[in-house]
Amino acid sequence: MKNKKNAVICFFLICFSYTYAQNNTSSPYSTRGFGEIEQFSNAYSRALGGVSNGIRTSRTISLSNPASVGAMKQVSLDFGFRVQSSKVYTDSSARTSYNGNINYFGLAFPVYKKQILKDSSRIKNQNKLYKEYRTLWAVAFGIAPYSNINVSYYKIQDTTYGQLGNYYSKRGGLSRLYFINAVNLTPNLSLGLNSSFLFGQSRSTQTYYLFDTGKARATFYDKNTQLNGFKFDLGLQGERNRDTILRHDSVLEGGKMIYKTFRYPVRFVYGATISNQSSIRYNEYRQVLNISNYYTTAAKDTVLNENNLKGKTHLPMSISAGFSATFNKLWMVAADYRTDMWSKIDKNLFNDSFGNSSQISLGFAYRPDPDVDFSESVKAKGKRKARIEYRVGFRMLNTGYLFKDNKNQISPLKEFGISFGFGVPKTRTDVDGRNKILLKSLFNFTAEYIHRGNTLNGMLAENVFKLTVGFTLADNWFKQRKFY
Repeated sequence: MKNKKNAVICFFLICFSYTYAQNNTSSPYSTRGFGEIEQFSNAYSRALGGVSNGIRTSRTISLSNPASVGAMKQVSLDFGFRVQSSKVYTDSSARTSYNGNINYFGLAFPVYKKQILKDSSRIKNQNKLYKEYRTLWAVAFGIAPYSNINVSYYKIQDTTYGQLGNYYSKRGGLSRLYFINAVNLTPNLSLGLNSSFLFGQSRSTQTYYLFDTGKARATFYDKNTQLNGFKFDLGLQGERNRDTILRHDSVLEGGKMIYKTFRYPVRFVYGATISNQSSIRYNEYRQVLNISNYYTTAAKDTVLNENNLKGKTHLPMSISAGFSATFNKLWMVAADYRTDMWSKIDKNLFNDSFGNSSQISLGFAYRPDPDVDFSESVKAKGKRKARIEYRVGFRMLNTGYLFKDNKNQISPLKEFGISFGFGVPKTRTDVDGRNKILLKSLFNFTAEYIHRGNTLNGMLAENVFKLTVGFTLADNWFKQRKFY
């Protein structure tokens, strides 16, 4: 009970601090639309290039496909922190910035389990029935960023009226409160629904200074937009784990060469997700002020003052699909494809141009099976590194955000990223009823390199380095007590 209370208190504290402290970008490209769209994933998936549809474990929350929560057998508390360095450059100049913050928080657990009687006669020296529990319904909830906006610049140029200075700043973004429900239609097929509430704001300030002798005339443009709405994601995920790969070889046993058959299990997981075109309501405030002399306390002339301007915009419909294949419970390869229909978004809030976005993600992992306890083998070999899970990923993204260069050529913003990560498990056993179960927590570390844009025809390029530290804490809250 104490663990439950601590988790709930931690959730609300993180939500409160997260809402007021979100700032996970410094990209000049975050001015478009809702800003820089975040991956809806944790440190585990990011190390695999962001793949999610084929990730199905009993302890790790795979956020992007809600059906994966159906695999939960224990309580899993998942949260992470991120720091990053961003270098924006042209052919002649460069600027480096740093930022970081709480990145995500989630809690998942099974709600309803079904008892199943199994025969242990196949186990050596045993011939009795035993109980096993299969999850039928599981839920997850938490908070994560949907988009981030953080950009500012200042420039001076000569005009026929004198020197004109321009300061521009835009900050904000959307946060996502999510609630996932997943049900297992069969032992190997799950259906899930993610109901998310998106909320946030976008505030932009633009100031023009016209420098005269001894004074500066200024014009201030201020716009503040509050946004909120609901988004729904429907996911399907299944697995097949009865296949094996056979290998025949001659081996030496008892001083004799014998012909032996080796069997290697293969686990295949597939999934798909579809998101609706969500309505986002907004409330906008706009103000324009003129001042005759910025250096004095001169009176300000209000040119425009509008507030409570209400309207509606949309988030795009999106579709994704992917798979993973695990060989001999050690090696895993996974792939995902995703597209978002940004070209169909109305422009009643934004004057930006959009095309459809697309992303391809690939991931590789060594020792991905979450149900294997390597503690004994580690002690026997004396090698702690044998427990570490290694991951690497790659992704290519066409963001769908369209930009015009100095030659009036319009092209979408593209980026690619590579990632590497590892997980250090902490395992222990607990009792659920009379059955011993394995609890496995993970410390996850992920490093990402992302390159977006280019310097052709006066455009900007950006290199981003991200470090994400995540914690997946597994526990067994709902125990069936036995008294004798």
